[in-house]
Amino acid sequence: MSSVPDTAAVPPLVSVRPMVLLSGFLGAGKTTFLRECLRILSEKRLRADVILNDRENPEIDCETLRGQGASIAALAGACVCCEGLDELAGLVMQCSETEHDALFVELNGTADPVPLLESFTLLESRFMMRPRWQVCVIDARHWGKREGYSGLEELQLETASQFMISHHDSVGESRLVEVRGAAKVVNPHASETNALALVELLAKAVARNRGVAVGRTGQVRKDDRWSLACVKDVSPRHQLAHEFTGCQILLPEPLPAATVRSWLDALPDEVIRSKALVRTVEAPEERHLFERVGRELAPRPLRVPVSKRVPASAIMIGAELDPDALLEAARSQLGDNCVLG
Repeated sequence: MSSVPDTAAVPPLVSVRPMVLLSGFLGAGKTTFLRECLRILSEKRLRADVILNDRENPEIDCETLRGQGASIAALAGACVCCEGLDELAGLVMQCSETEHDALFVELNGTADPVPLLESFTLLESRFMMRPRWQVCVIDARHWGKREGYSGLEELQLETASQFMISHHDSVGESRLVEVRGAAKVVNPHASETNALALVELLAKAVARNRGVAVGRTGQVRKDDRWSLACVKDVSPRHQLAHEFTGCQILLPEPLPAATVRSWLDALPDEVIRSKALVRTVEAPEERHLFERVGRELAPRPLRVPVSKRVPASAIMIGAELDPDALLEAARSQLGDNCVLG
């Protein structure tokens, strides 16, 4: 018998790295929080891969993160915890094979994180992502005021290891105390964090993991299909995620900034979240991302470099949206060249 070991049977060693799953309702500020985390990580000379999920066009938010993450992958899907679960697992596996320090996964604002956490636990020996944290971003302005969707908002917090309260400057101290207390009632085990504190935890985890390499269970192939089961016995709160629809409208450009703001402001109440990425007449050399959450317009649009990767467009998310009516309203204010994406 040959004394040469069968190296093909020995799983390759892969590095272990931390993973952060970001949850939170539509417009809570997940991408803003992620952007700040990536900035602080860069200052510490740490690099993170990013998977960004959105109901309509995740490339819009990806454009605001270009140059800040080591890699940025977009994942479109109405319910990533159902039909998008298999694709997400494949993206996580790809990130696990890089030499970067950490992974951030931002879920869309209507996602139920429970099926994802269950799947990630089952695939722990394949992903090699640990420690794994879930951070829920809570909007101080709107927490507990979602009417029929408060159950979904609470569901996104119940499994979190940490939570971050956003939009501090838009509310008073008494409201912050109220929201903080309500969050602790929903999830008494979650600790409050911020971008700096989270990055410090990540840096410590990266330092502990350095030099740690383990054998991955199972052979990894590029055409792997994970065959992860979709959620079948859904809870009423999970079902809320399926009540939302999305609409994308391609926009002409440049447009006057005031006209874009006026159009967003006039959108019907059914539109819970809207974004418009477009060049303006005032600054045609760059694009701006205009945003609205509920009835509130962001005070200042975010500057974004012009790119051919993403056309000038707007996305709207809400319950039972009428795309034709939204398109007609856009054409009446922004011009006849608006078309559905």
